Amino acid sequence: MDFTKHLSFLKLQEPELRLLIDLIEEFIVVKDSVGKWVLANKKVIDSYHLASVAYLGKTDLEIVNLIPNMEDSFILNFKTDELAWKNGTTLKMEKSLIDQDGLENTWEVLKTPVFNGDGSRSHLIIVSRNITDRKKSEKLLKASEQKLGVITENMKDIIVLVDTIGNIKYVSPSIEKVLGIETCLLNHKSLFTIMHKQDKQDMQDMLVTVVESNPLDYRIEFRLVDAKNQYRWFEAIVSCVRGQNGEIDIILASREISDRKNYEHMLEKMAYQDYLTKIPNRRSLMKKLPNVIKDTEQNKKKFALVFLDLDYFKQINDKYGHEIGDRLLELYVGRMEQNLRRTDSIARVGGDEFVITIEGLNNKEEAENIISKLCDSLKEPWMIDDEHLETSCSIGVALYPNDASNIKTLLNKADNALYSAKENGRGQYQFYS
Repeated sequence: MDFTKHLSFLKLQEPELRLLIDLIEEFIVVKDSVGKWVLANKKVIDSYHLASVAYLGKTDLEIVNLIPNMEDSFILNFKTDELAWKNGTTLKMEKSLIDQDGLENTWEVLKTPVFNGDGSRSHLIIVSRNITDRKKSEKLLKASEQKLGVITENMKDIIVLVDTIGNIKYVSPSIEKVLGIETCLLNHKSLFTIMHKQDKQDMQDMLVTVVESNPLDYRIEFRLVDAKNQYRWFEAIVSCVRGQNGEIDIILASREISDRKNYEHMLEKMAYQDYLTKIPNRRSLMKKLPNVIKDTEQNKKKFALVFLDLDYFKQINDKYGHEIGDRLLELYVGRMEQNLRRTDSIARVGGDEFVITIEGLNNKEEAENIISKLCDSLKEPWMIDDEHLETSCSIGVALYPNDASNIKTLLNKADNALYSAKENGRGQYQFYS
């Protein structure tokens, strides 16, 4: 079909065809088998400045001579037209054009070759759409993703997205710096695989609670293992996300609190530990005794509650000073530990007053053997800074459940037994009677 026939074909379709294609905001161009322009809508004519140019029936290389300032665009058209014919299928590409206002626009171009029945070229149909806004959005999105990537990689918080049973759907790259674990090793695995076993039930309860009630500010503490197989404490703010299709995900924004937990542990230890001898104090003893009674009942055994008082400690303190007195108390504890079983425990409840719990006893005789050995050992002299010190201890003992069935009564009776030991001359032990 020559150019005259093309014009005749188009005239049959006007004005309807002309009106239709001119209203379309996309580029529409039709070229014949050798690349001559057959049809172009108003958007193309305006963008390529063709309104005053006799472009119909000319190739891109011929139009270049008429509009030399757009040489690069027309040469690109020619090269990519030939590529589309060579491939025999639609060619998709992007190109830039300066519009009437001098602004650069990006166009997505589809060049579709049409062949005759015998395989020869018929027409090349070119449709282009302006994707400038989309490209800007993509650029902004990419920039945002890059910024987000920098943030998530360098922040100390760990963001984890899990499903309702704890399977990891996303974990922030920051986990690699915090725990030393690569994100690829965690995707689609359960969060519980890196969690301390003692924290798993709390985490499972949290997942149920968040899904069912979606609280506004749910917090949970848990431990995760790092690449060195050490557990680290984290506190997470938890929120629930519900998708359009009904799927439910849970977000954990987690921050490491290992230093805080260690500090809390240190404070708790100080609260339950004697500052001088580093053994449990009265508070620790009172917290432990209910469990001692419970274990004794379950094992159907007995236990002895032993009160000890260092004889003549006040006189030693007054004569040699508090520094010597403190060192004597430390040595006193050391000697007690050497003469007790590993299962027995000592607590300092006053200046020179101590309580020992001797558990797992079958009878009174077993307790007496341990206490007699202890009492004798504490009569041995002490050497502190070349000072030769001699002292002893008074010991009172009450047995559970023989002497009492509750802690308060047991403590009172052991104290009464200690008083009896002192009254009878010190340096001895006395069972409650």
